[in-house]
Amino acid sequence: MADLTQLQMLLELEQRREDKAVQDFAQVQQQVQEQQMRLDGMSKYRLDYLNQLQQRGQSGIASIQVGQYHAFVGKLDEGVEQLHHDIIKLQQVLQQRKERWLAQRRKRESVGFLIKEKQKREEKVQARKEQKNMDDFSSQRFIRDRK
Repeated sequence: MADLTQLQMLLELEQRREDKAVQDFAQVQQQVQEQQMRLDGMSKYRLDYLNQLQQRGQSGIASIQVGQYHAFVGKLDEGVEQLHHDIIKLQQVLQQRKERWLAQRRKRESVGFLIKEKQKREEKVQARKEQKNMDDFSSQRFIRDRK
């Protein structure tokens, strides 16, 4: 079995890897939130723009302006659709990063478990040695006392 010092070095390495995985996950999570806020803002702007078109339409506007409004709304629709696709891709990346992080956490926990088990075994060995020394000491004392 590996030396306890080696296992502790491995644990530190696995902890650093887990920290990096958490950082990567959080970074993508932040990107998803930012893109969602952009999408929400763009969707709201599109709706406001359509409401503005409707209000202007009631008071009468030229057909060329209606065409310009619709062209702009089309561009907004493309932007909304693109942001929506970007969010879906980021959510997939987010899920992958989460899975990597959880896998790395399991690795770190496994190494931690190995360390605890090794420490328990070493403590048992040490306790046995101490008990043997105490038994030897008691036996020798008993023998000396009988002489």
